[in-house]
Amino acid sequence: MSAADTTPETVTRRRQVKPLSAAKTPVGPGTISALGLLWSALLLGVGVVGVQAALVAAGVLTGTAWLTWVIQQVDGLAPAGWMVVAGVVLVLLGLWLLLTALRPRPRTAVALTAATGVFLKPRDLSRLAVAAADQVDGVQDAKATASRSKVSMQIVSTGGGNVADEVRAAVTERLEALEKPVKVTVRTQGGPR
Repeated sequence: MSAADTTPETVTRRRQVKPLSAAKTPVGPGTISALGLLWSALLLGVGVVGVQAALVAAGVLTGTAWLTWVIQQVDGLAPAGWMVVAGVVLVLLGLWLLLTALRPRPRTAVALTAATGVFLKPRDLSRLAVAAADQVDGVQDAKATASRSKVSMQIVSTGGGNVADEVRAAVTERLEALEKPVKVTVRTQGGPR
């Protein structure tokens, strides 16, 4: 430290610094992102129709513009029952799109009990579970799959004792730092089940 770092003013400024706030829960992409790709493709199609109409109007292309042809086909239509049904379907589709856009994005991680916002992804839960199971006597091999609420273990045991119960206890103990406990299930191969 230099002399400038120990002046009373510098020390006072360091004491006034507030700690960082906790991290936000990691979330995945919303459903609307897939619909956004569809929407962009539809808008691209509308753009192509508009460019074709502009080129016909400028005399670069010959023939009738696609937009003009569609308007001529629709001109003179009388009201019909199918139009009401189509209108209701389009309104429902619009409401569904609106609700989909406002739906919260899915969480992708599990929170640990910590003041700073520490999170684990499900694949990390699997790794921790396998590491805990490998330390139990009688376990030859362990595999795990995990979600945010459940860890499923598949173990190969030498067949001694209650290996499944011991593995379940070891994995539960390893994951006890989670804010919300996960359900642990163990399936064994080899030896008594």
